[in-house]
Amino acid sequence: MAEAIEIRSEDGLERQLVTFYLGNDEFGVDIMHVREIIRLTEVTHIPQAPSYVEGVCNLRGSILPIIDGRARLGMEIRQRDERTRVLVLDVNGTVTGIVVDRVSEVLRVSHADIEAPPAVIQDMNVDFLSGMVKLNAGKRIIMALNLSSIVTVRQIEEIKQEALTMAAVKVDSIVKAELEEDQLVTFLLGREEYAFDIMHVKEIIRVEQITAVPNVAAYIEGVVAIRNQLLPIINMRMFFGLETITMNDQARIIIVDLGRMSVGFRVDKVSEVISISRTVIEPPPLVFSAEEADQIRGVAKLNDGKRLLMCLNANKLLPAAVVQSLLCDDTATEESVAVEQNNSIIAEEQLVTFKLGNEEFGIKITDVQEINRMTPVTHMPNAPVYIEGLVNLRGNIIPALNLRRRFGLAERQRDDATRIIIVDVGSRKTGVVVDAVSEVLRFESSLVEETPQLASENLDSKYISGVAKLNGGKRMVMIIDLAEVLRIGA
Repeated sequence: MAEAIEIRSEDGLERQLVTFYLGNDEFGVDIMHVREIIRLTEVTHIPQAPSYVEGVCNLRGSILPIIDGRARLGMEIRQRDERTRVLVLDVNGTVTGIVVDRVSEVLRVSHADIEAPPAVIQDMNVDFLSGMVKLNAGKRIIMALNLSSIVTVRQIEEIKQEALTMAAVKVDSIVKAELEEDQLVTFLLGREEYAFDIMHVKEIIRVEQITAVPNVAAYIEGVVAIRNQLLPIINMRMFFGLETITMNDQARIIIVDLGRMSVGFRVDKVSEVISISRTVIEPPPLVFSAEEADQIRGVAKLNDGKRLLMCLNANKLLPAAVVQSLLCDDTATEESVAVEQNNSIIAEEQLVTFKLGNEEFGIKITDVQEINRMTPVTHMPNAPVYIEGLVNLRGNIIPALNLRRRFGLAERQRDDATRIIIVDVGSRKTGVVVDAVSEVLRFESSLVEETPQLASENLDSKYISGVAKLNGGKRMVMIIDLAEVLRIGA
């Protein structure tokens, strides 16, 4: 599936680059030339084409010439993997694909950070570069490509013409095979990967509060209310006889249209939406019973068989008798759910929990906007010691608060687990730097107690609004009073 990129116009002072890697070298192309990013698909080779031209592929009915980025820049050829991507570029109205090792990010850079390329670059034609972007005081260098030199329009048009004049039967068979694709929504149950045809998938939601319903099959967890409609929820682990696990924040409900009704299937994690050729889907193995084989459309073999997708028949997954019972019990279910909900309204707390050393803290999820990896910080003179500086959040400059310093805790070295939690309190966004984020936690409000006088060693209790005692008191989570923490000068 194409990975969407939001294209914005330049403001004259900045450029937006799509950055990618070839080996250890980072390159960038102007986002205005990038149409989309796709996975590498089957390529048809063109005779007598330049060595760096891999061939052509079919992109939704159009011929797309494919250039090997490594070969074009004179780099050593390497084996492709799951991260390999094709940048679909539009240069002066000519569309070309360039194969890269992996895509990094969309980056906004100032023209002041772009320097002219040096006169000589080892093993690379300097004409291929339009500039060198130096970031982080020169520690990060991105080579901006001159696409007009790399993608010669005349040559690309000749390649497309050559593809069109190839043997008609061969071209027609290639186009037909590539157009006969299915889009699948893939998901995980443990380590196994399954898929629904996207045509049957209505939406994907986070797991809501599921209300149990009596006298139904064990794998029917209950129902949830979605836009005033009650949907039965199937626990896919129980349905397939797998071991049940504790639900985490990655769990999702895939709402599937079964024709006569819609049903939600709870899965461990939704992976991606992927386009695959129907030719890679093989019939179910003979080891399945007739009923099981009816539930499985087939097995898709990807990456030379290293990745297997169990493709499910959505409209045949549930036994007909179960679907009929769900249809007949719909009214009774609504009445029982209404009674159940009225009798079981329990005040709950939902926190994003994180660590500072060995202590665990929580912030109410309603105050959390997002969680990011640690980003470069611009230091501010004369700021309070606990204000680490300023960070750039997609063009918005926000302050970054070092929570260790705020709480008077010892400094520690940052690592890959360090995160910055973006909070929004009183329409004011702030980044809060923490050692590591744990999870999103939901529990009854009755488990929260008032803050003791000494909540933690060397920690002022005014910063804590309460303490959640979980697992019979074995786990203590201190709930942050964000208004007090963010109060400047306090």
